[in-house]
Amino acid sequence: MRRVLIIGNSGAARECYWLFNDMIQANPALGQSHHFGGFLSWRGFPANLKSLERLLLGEAEAHEIREDDRFVIGIADPSIRRAVFDSFKARGARFMTLCHPWADISPTAALGEANIFQRGSTVFCDVTVGNANYFNGAVNLSHDVAIGNYNFVGPFSLFLGGSRVGEENMIATQCTLLPKARIGNRNILAPGSFVYKGCRDNCRLAGNPALNLGPVEETA
Repeated sequence: MRRVLIIGNSGAARECYWLFNDMIQANPALGQSHHFGGFLSWRGFPANLKSLERLLLGEAEAHEIREDDRFVIGIADPSIRRAVFDSFKARGARFMTLCHPWADISPTAALGEANIFQRGSTVFCDVTVGNANYFNGAVNLSHDVAIGNYNFVGPFSLFLGGSRVGEENMIATQCTLLPKARIGNRNILAPGSFVYKGCRDNCRLAGNPALNLGPVEETA
């Protein structure tokens, strides 16, 4: 029996918990091979687990990894998703991808590990997705889209054919990448942005067409 542990202790972690429960309800065989083991906090971030507070085990970096452990990154912030993924991979951890029963993923799609596909997400033919991305509901990845690693994509966002996304991007709700649009790394897209051509790295985009409003401020 594999023990599923969610790294994170706030709203995104709670969403992952209920997503995992939906997966078990839709597929009882999964519940026979996997069970939920608890939440792990990350580097002192304050807890906001509400009614699930009793399931908090302690600090992630103090957790002793077992062979049967499977980890989920229940954190929205792309830079923290990367830090968690890199830290735990270096310790030999294995990750689990969560996919809601109402998500639809083409068998021709190539997916990495530690991804999250919330309710209503659709991944069409010949899409490639890297590691540790969070697709937070009703996200549509059209044919031949390529997504890198550690991105957060808000609900009802649409990536049209052949568009490309790099790493650690924060893409808000109802954003659209037009066919063959490109965005690089560590960009922030405001809600409702329409990207026609794209941008390189560390840009803030907003509007239709999405305009570069200036650089993303680096945090210490």
